[in-house]
Amino acid sequence: AAGAGSMPPCTRTNPMLRQIATAPARRRLQSKAKAAARLLDEESLRVLDVGAANGAPPRWRPYASLLEYVAVEPDSRSQEALVHSHSEGFKSKQVITQALWSKPQSLTLHLCRKPMASSVYLPNADFARLFPDAERFDVVGRTELTATTVDSVADLMGRAFDALKLDVQGAELEVLRGATSSLRHALFVEAEVEFVPLYLDQPLFPEVSAELASHGLHFNEFLSLYRWQPGQLDGTGQLVFADALYARAPEEVAAADVSVIRRYAALAVIYSRGDLLTRLAHQMSASPLATNIREVADRVSATTSRQQRRLAAASRLLRLWDSSSHGHLLH
Repeated sequence: AAGAGSMPPCTRTNPMLRQIATAPARRRLQSKAKAAARLLDEESLRVLDVGAANGAPPRWRPYASLLEYVAVEPDSRSQEALVHSHSEGFKSKQVITQALWSKPQSLTLHLCRKPMASSVYLPNADFARLFPDAERFDVVGRTELTATTVDSVADLMGRAFDALKLDVQGAELEVLRGATSSLRHALFVEAEVEFVPLYLDQPLFPEVSAELASHGLHFNEFLSLYRWQPGQLDGTGQLVFADALYARAPEEVAAADVSVIRRYAALAVIYSRGDLLTRLAHQMSASPLATNIREVADRVSATTSRQQRRLAAASRLLRLWDSSSHGHLLH
């Protein structure tokens, strides 16, 4: 994505150095995966990936063996690799090639030069031309789709989804409006949201957040922020879009049955939400599960705190070098 950082050249060119440099992070990730598995206690997480052209989200992949993964991708240019990829190690995997919308109907998908930019909405060409690589939004074709809804997919699968990820180029709100029943059961939602219209007439961040809040799923944090600047896409400039995380309040979850608590806690581990785990444990009656959640919360929070201190130190160093600097450390 625009603005994403890169590894130092030495780690890109020397696999051994890369292995050494990333070993601590891999160990932490393995520890988190084991913690999530213990919390689930033989259960699995049912997840829906709406707009899966890139495959499963990177933050889900280390937990693949715990996931019953359902991917939705209507663009035929992106479907083949998704359908025929067997390397992820999911507990189960199904691919839906229909579009999702607020109700069953026919839709026109505008095929952009870059498949991941394709949308039911027309690209906002005037805005895109302000920035580099605007050609990726060029419409090179159109295809007619038959849309269904999230709720219909859930009924077809015979199960509700614990978590949803939406990356559908401006259509997130319409997809959510077709998920009224599913959102009553969802514990976490990850959605791409825009702050300016990348597509004509698309809903923006406040509307998506209001819809999710009406179902008890509240904004928690931005997982990624993407800024664009004329002349270069280097993580600086105007905030254009983000990946936003929404979660059900842990105080509500604490009153649910044990299965729901376990699945919520495991998802909180996947998203590194030590704060939600701490609040959940605080609301629970004394039990081995509550103790486990509290211990995991402490470990996740400690790791997050260390990372935040390093970012703060880097920011202070940057300001020592140039007191007027304004560096975006989250992008």
